[in-house]
Amino acid sequence: MANVWVVDSNCFIHIGSMAPEGFINDLKNILANESASLYVTPGVHDEVRNVRFQRWHGKPNLLETMREILFTINIEEDEVSALAVKIGAKAAPQDVDLTLMVLATKMSNEGRNVTLVSDDFKMTTTGDKVNLAFETCPPSTFIQRLADNGTKGQKTRLRSLSRRVRAAEMRYAISRSGQYDIQAKLTWMIDSLLSSRVVLADDSEDTSTIDERKMVAALIRSIRGEKVKKSTLNKLGTLPDICASVSKIDEHLTSLTSDESSDDIVQEYDNTASILAEVLEITGFALAPLDEEMAELAHRAMAGYLYRIESALGVMAKMSGNLGLARLHLSRALHSATLIDDVGAEMRAMHQLGMLAIATDDWKRAATLFETSDRQCQSIGGNRIPHLVLSGISRHLNCEEELAKSHMNSAATLVQLNKAEATEILTSVGNGLLTVDCPGLAIEVLDEAMECAIESGRTDRLEMLAELLLLANTAISNREQGHYDGLRQLLDGLNEIDDASSVEFIARIADIDQKAIELSRPLDETWSEWQPATRLLPDDSPLTVVRIDVDDAGRNLVISHHAELGAIGLWLPEGGVQASPGNQIQIHNSRVKVAPPTDILRDIHNIRGVVAIEDTDALSFIVRTDEILDDD
Repeated sequence: MANVWVVDSNCFIHIGSMAPEGFINDLKNILANESASLYVTPGVHDEVRNVRFQRWHGKPNLLETMREILFTINIEEDEVSALAVKIGAKAAPQDVDLTLMVLATKMSNEGRNVTLVSDDFKMTTTGDKVNLAFETCPPSTFIQRLADNGTKGQKTRLRSLSRRVRAAEMRYAISRSGQYDIQAKLTWMIDSLLSSRVVLADDSEDTSTIDERKMVAALIRSIRGEKVKKSTLNKLGTLPDICASVSKIDEHLTSLTSDESSDDIVQEYDNTASILAEVLEITGFALAPLDEEMAELAHRAMAGYLYRIESALGVMAKMSGNLGLARLHLSRALHSATLIDDVGAEMRAMHQLGMLAIATDDWKRAATLFETSDRQCQSIGGNRIPHLVLSGISRHLNCEEELAKSHMNSAATLVQLNKAEATEILTSVGNGLLTVDCPGLAIEVLDEAMECAIESGRTDRLEMLAELLLLANTAISNREQGHYDGLRQLLDGLNEIDDASSVEFIARIADIDQKAIELSRPLDETWSEWQPATRLLPDDSPLTVVRIDVDDAGRNLVISHHAELGAIGLWLPEGGVQASPGNQIQIHNSRVKVAPPTDILRDIHNIRGVVAIEDTDALSFIVRTDEILDDD
């Protein structure tokens, strides 16, 4: 049975008119047992929007009833156009059918077992013509295959439904006999029912492929210092010695996180990049004389190490405020992950790249990255909430409301299953949005996290969430407050909160809002003479970077947040600050001056005062190095 079913509108129309009550429960159970999923594109929603279950009590809407088990994936117009050109404009099916064919092809190329469900024979003949990598079958066969994998009762019910749908398909085909030759279509319908899935490639692995995987695994064990059979070592030749230097990467990354924090992330980046350059130079020099086959074994064995160091470099570049460089490293990390066929690593790299796209307001690219990471998450059984929430937010910001609602509805179903776990996940998502200077988005997600924390009794998280929400509220500018219209309504559907919890939530949010208002007023006291920094920041308590504002002359105003002071700006006219949102700032043994902000600065950054530092060398920008390494 396929693990991905891409389903067209006609199948849903058949199901709506003929499926008995209880069909959805049977479908859910069989899909869950087989780790299978149903996928559609937004066009299918448009075509079956008004379809209802005709045989059910109350005739409920089909889409609403099936929403939690349908995954909706957007297909870009250029992908549809490319396929139309490939198959020939005159031979192209309708646009919705084209989106389904693109989706089926994409998921098949990701290594999924894909079947496109449609009684439109043109989709089958077109797919065969251009060698698209998926199988097709009519709705009746789809239901029959579900039945084959069900319990005794499910088999009986679904086989009966399959026969009724097949009869409708046959009647429709015969009714068109005067318009085209139906023999080929009838043959296809019958063959799809009688035969097992068409195997697009030989399922039995080539012996050489198995041997190659064993060789790669043995080389990796050798790099790790583990024992390898002498006969295998002989086959590997000089590769163990050549690849040995790659172990320096993990040694360096481990030492990088040993102190848990760093006050010079730029130097840490340079040291890490130097290690990578050294390893690549050593291995590249030694592999150059070898043949292609041996070099490929080495590259595959080293790919995991290169993924980890490129991922770490990407995070460090982001922490130092260089988003362009961060994207380059994370893209390389993704490339290395594909060489080791590590879906989890690919998923995490995609997610990080999506966060960078959000930071640069590239909503369309962000949505595509998060949706892809969500599909990968499903294939490894991970928690989909962060990918779905960020996919929904990105689609909303890109003015694709239906798709945004679909993602958020899917996320809401998962949130309801475990609100304690959802608290952790949504907190992490909100904090991640703060680190890319999106406090407006973070507020909406953190609100939902607080609701879940209250309902699930996670009182240990409430104080931290309150601090994050206060930071986000003081960080958001007047410009941003109107930038995310409609997002509150979208996120409200993520969690259904009971009345008692709602009262507590409203009270806590009111307290945060009141404190945010107090911290938005200008500072009570400013001074133009140099004063000890402790007069401004008692006990040397740290500031948190909110954003770095650079003017045309290259001068920096570091917008920062303090739990008691609120938002203040550190004026650094010499510029050159390499930091990012989330960094901590310590002022060591220096004096400061404090001036009231101009009206423009208050309006743009919501700051209470502007602080000048007498000795800028006394400033330290601190990052948590335990956040650098990829979470396996």
